[in-house]
Amino acid sequence: MKPTYFSRSCVILLSLALAGCASESELAAIRLDTSHPLYKSEACQQALSSVQNHKDAKSVSTVATPVLVLLSGGLLLPVVAANAGMDTVDRIDASNLEMRCGGKGKSKEEITEKVLGGAALGIAGGAVGK
Repeated sequence: MKPTYFSRSCVILLSLALAGCASESELAAIRLDTSHPLYKSEACQQALSSVQNHKDAKSVSTVATPVLVLLSGGLLLPVVAANAGMDTVDRIDASNLEMRCGGKGKSKEEITEKVLGGAALGIAGGAVGK
């Protein structure tokens, strides 16, 4: 039995669900030490104000990815590339948020590793559906 676009989309959606629904910025905000002196700083509060944007983008991406793959006739790589771009921005902003609010932040290498891992998961999920 040949897999349908619907089944491919389900596999991709499942992969995304397994990857988690919260943005990295949202997770970073949750992990912050609210008693740290920098938490009340203007820089930290400004960084916290951008968390909702990343949360909204992650929610839209979770729904839009399988729909875009379906509508594109199964073209997975452009969708994975777009998601990797959004993931990169989210992870950089999460790291900046951590540093502005008294945390350690992530190195460029750590960010790159996580983005590539997410992209690989997206490609693997698409390959399974074919």
